[in-house]
Amino acid sequence: MWGFGLINGLRITMRNMLRGPITVMYPYEKLELPERSRWAVRPVYFDNGDPMCTACMACVRTCPDHILDLEVTTAEDKSKHIDRFSYEVGACMMCGLCVETCPFDAIVMSHEYELAVTDPAKLSEDLVTDVDATSAKRHREIKAAAQAATEAAADPSALVADDAAPTEKGGDDA
Repeated sequence: MWGFGLINGLRITMRNMLRGPITVMYPYEKLELPERSRWAVRPVYFDNGDPMCTACMACVRTCPDHILDLEVTTAEDKSKHIDRFSYEVGACMMCGLCVETCPFDAIVMSHEYELAVTDPAKLSEDLVTDVDATSAKRHREIKAAAQAATEAAADPSALVADDAAPTEKGGDDA
């Protein structure tokens, strides 16, 4: 049986030699990452440029590495102002728990994988600074508007009206 193992090894070697290179020329070519890949945390913004963060602190409390820091000022009318929302890229283990627990989908795991820096100070970054936090009421309004838009796009009465339109039929007079 010693000969069969040798032949099997040679078969595997030949198959690998003939398949061609599987590497990419990294700085010039980049890998296409799967949609589910997780890298750095990034904030999500509304269409007008305002951050979606409500300063609920759910992400900060959930982070097992304690790398998220949210400094919030609450006014007398109970509105919140985000002074600083910071993130330490160098200490993050990219688990995604902060993204999963955010009830308003205000942060996402981006597809940025080139996170290496030469200056250690760049490993800590501010995601959001000096902005008013979005209220939960605004989130509900935007969600209701988006749902109404999708319902209007898929409205079956519009399709029925198109089907009821008269059409000209040509026929054979045989």
